[in-house]
Amino acid sequence: MKTISFLTLLALSTFAFSQSGGKKGSPIRERIRSERVAFITERLALTSDEAQRFWPVYNQFTDQLEELKKQQRDNRKTANDKLAVLTDKEVERLLQEELNSQQQMVDLQRRYQVELAKVIPIKKIAMLYKAEHDFKITLLRKMRESGQKAPPDEEF
Repeated sequence: MKTISFLTLLALSTFAFSQSGGKKGSPIRERIRSERVAFITERLALTSDEAQRFWPVYNQFTDQLEELKKQQRDNRKTANDKLAVLTDKEVERLLQEELNSQQQMVDLQRRYQVELAKVIPIKKIAMLYKAEHDFKITLLRKMRESGQKAPPDEEF
């Protein structure tokens, strides 16, 4: 249950709202990423040594997670667009692919939790999950206050 909760938090915390369509390298997306780095660094009270070791691992993890989520969104869109004409066998295959995709995310999270434990204390990993959640809430609040709406399938 905690793994699923973490994945939900992590998934939501990695969503990025962007007026330019959420494309990698967009100014808004990069600003959000920079704000997330500052927010998490402060919340975890990372030492310079910890930060130097933490961010490459964390960035690699979030990049891989974003790629899995993009594939999952693309697969869902394709499935939804074709659902009316698919056979039961094809739908069953798509549902199995969805479960496989979710399992890949869980496996990725487990692998990176082990990797993160090599570079920061386990308590800071727990603090990371809370910091990611708090960042998401803060970002959504800022967007609401500025009148922006986040598309449900975009990353931040």
